[in-house]
Amino acid sequence: MTAVTAPERTFGRGAGDVLANAARTGLATWVIVAVLVAGLTLAEPGGFWAAANIANVLTATVVLGLVALGQHLVVLTGGIDLSVGSTATLSALLTAMLIDGYPIRTIPTILAMLVLGAVIGTLHGLIVSRTTIPAFVVTLSTFYLIQGIAFLISTTPTGQVTRALAAVGMRRAGPFPLALAVLAVAVVIVAVLLHRTRFGRHVHAVGGARDAARSAGVPVRRTLVLAFLISGTLAAAAGVMLAARATIGSPSAGQGLELSAITVVVVGGASLLGGRASLVGTLGGVALLGLVESSFTLLQLPATASDLIRGVVILAAAALFVPRTSDD
Repeated sequence: MTAVTAPERTFGRGAGDVLANAARTGLATWVIVAVLVAGLTLAEPGGFWAAANIANVLTATVVLGLVALGQHLVVLTGGIDLSVGSTATLSALLTAMLIDGYPIRTIPTILAMLVLGAVIGTLHGLIVSRTTIPAFVVTLSTFYLIQGIAFLISTTPTGQVTRALAAVGMRRAGPFPLALAVLAVAVVIVAVLLHRTRFGRHVHAVGGARDAARSAGVPVRRTLVLAFLISGTLAAAAGVMLAARATIGSPSAGQGLELSAITVVVVGGASLLGGRASLVGTLGGVALLGLVESSFTLLQLPATASDLIRGVVILAAAALFVPRTSDD
């Protein structure tokens, strides 16, 4: 009897390990993306693979991808940043207002927005690292604060970016938008920071066991500050890209980005307790949401069903592999 049942337990455990490993490494998310691509190809074979549609999908990933990369770092430390959407909104609004059509103001304004995002992120990191207030509470308060500042500045779309900046946001080479290069650079930078630097090791250590990391000499406060600083900077960069795409600034440009960013990180296999997240999985989550968004237009689905469909896809994606990561 033992000889009969043992192979079954070994097989089950082995299959479970494979699936759990796929979830942890982010490969499971890309499997879901592949299934969705196959479904859209069958539904609209000509329309889905048209250069214009592929460009729309890739364009949709740029802003979300920038914000998700920062969220990825913060979640790895065991925190969460709910202010990224408001930071992107304020950055988009100020970018268009400060440039206001003058080319000479473009570079200084972009640099100023990145500094603004870094300052916001640094303040978050200092508060979280020096107090007992959870990151969720800190960034929830600044979510409303920053959004309120944006509405105090303007309640209607205003300002104007230059043609050169608008070209970065809207032009493409075949199916590839120029803005994708911005995301690619950000991905490379974050990947190098996480996997080739001491900071990356510290991020994983702080998220895995903060007290143990502190006892081992890891600079916990500095690590938290740097993680939030990078998150704020990337959120501000996302705001610049929002302004480039819209050519004007809007006080509601980045609404919902914070929830989308958290979604893609979690769907990508991250643990909200910290210490575990897959950059490959996060990027897969970004691709997944980009495909879902583009499918509304491609399949001519009613806009009123967008939230319903998005929720069903995300829930189905999470149900497929999140439980398999709970045995760690």
